Amino acid sequence: MQTAFYLVLLAVIGLLALQVAAAKRCRGRVLQLAARLRDTPPTRDIDIALPPLVADFARRAGADPGRPMRAASFNQTAELRLKPGGRFHRIEAWQVVSLGRAGFVWDARQPLGPLTRLRVLDAFVGGEGLLEARLLGTIPVARASGAEIDLGEAYRYLAELPWMPDAILGNPDLTWRVTGPDTAEVRMTTRDGIARVTFGFDAQGDIVAMEARDRPARDPDGTTRRYDWRGRFSDYREIGGRRLPGFGEVGYVYPSGYEAYFRGRISDYRLAP
Repeated sequence: MQTAFYLVLLAVIGLLALQVAAAKRCRGRVLQLAARLRDTPPTRDIDIALPPLVADFARRAGADPGRPMRAASFNQTAELRLKPGGRFHRIEAWQVVSLGRAGFVWDARQPLGPLTRLRVLDAFVGGEGLLEARLLGTIPVARASGAEIDLGEAYRYLAELPWMPDAILGNPDLTWRVTGPDTAEVRMTTRDGIARVTFGFDAQGDIVAMEARDRPARDPDGTTRRYDWRGRFSDYREIGGRRLPGFGEVGYVYPSGYEAYFRGRISDYRLAP
């Protein structure tokens, strides 16, 4: 009986050791990608070229075109649906975004007690997208890259601009145009095509909705398809010196209708000049 107990104990200790080693390797890779983002050019003053609806939103959030910024980072507590119709899983994530050029690194983990059940890396660095998932933080279960992934990650960068008011005022890669009394489109040209996202503003001038047509998406069977994409933002408040939406949700419009796959809150917002 004692022998069996010690064997189980040793197995648990071994699994924990593998988790710690894998976590260090993954974290090292994430930090390398994040360092590349922090080495990109800072924001520039492009305020004069922006529609008033857009510029007013960014300035009210606290962005200052006279103070160049390179990157922002924040934490997320969120729920993630891994496949259409599946259940939501609680995750914790850390994200870094570049502000003067398009780029982000998202490091998410699904905790299982002291272990990590699933770890997801989603990144867009140097114009290249990467999406990978590892079971128990070590076993690769999914990996995607290539032109469609590159373009899809460019869409994600645009969709999350409400969390990057400094990029709105200072990223020259972005082109804005007003499309209605309370809507504006932002577009970005990439080597794999043009990414376009339209934002909806409420009566107070806050961005509360996002939509895009034909965003590349990865289905559970590994095929890449294009779906219309929607999101919403709410709970605007002061976070780390910026007035930001505390909550965000995003999902695809499948043939059966809209279905959210991510909903989460951000905290610990930090800016790097």
